[in-house]
Amino acid sequence: MTVTGTGSASAASDLAVVGMAVEVTAPTAEKALAAQHAAANSLLDALRGQQVAERDVRTDSLELSAVHDDGGGASKLTGYRAAQRFSVKVREPRRTGRVVKAAVAAAGDAVRINGVTFDLADARPLRAEAREAAHADARSNGQPLRRSRSGVRGGAAVSGEGRDWGAPRGPGPGGAQGFKASGATPSSWASASSAQARARARDTEPG
Repeated sequence: MTVTGTGSASAASDLAVVGMAVEVTAPTAEKALAAQHAAANSLLDALRGQQVAERDVRTDSLELSAVHDDGGGASKLTGYRAAQRFSVKVREPRRTGRVVKAAVAAAGDAVRINGVTFDLADARPLRAEAREAAHADARSNGQPLRRSRSGVRGGAAVSGEGRDWGAPRGPGPGGAQGFKASGATPSSWASASSAQARARARDTEPG
């Protein structure tokens, strides 16, 4: 006999992860890199001013690429684009709006806001709660199960699978203008910041 159960758990998020970038186009590679470096420094200074710790800012990528104009049937080099992308952790989600506003004000049109994800700094307790709820549901659907060494109640072998909790996101990719035109106020991004875990348990009793 196989008995399955599902369970879920939710909790208020205590962490926001903001995808940020600076992107600059200039006539030469050297000028593009210099402008990108200056914009990145302005952004990082703004983050420090918002009490974002250095350990909470990670560079995801650094790029330099040529820009071509393909109009008129011929490709013409028009300049170079330099970009640097960051993941920024804000450990007080309610302050996410202020952090984003400060970054936009500091880096201007060079800044890109690529989305906000609300997370948990430590999701393990939430996952454990969801798994326990799934096992309890499985037990309610079949015979009582004993506590095994693995922490799962079962006179038969019990297998479990879990799915990472999901978290709501803020506005999608866009530069400073896209950020302003999104219609979402940064302070509202944290208004529904919660995380959820889901799990499934299966009990198979030998025939």
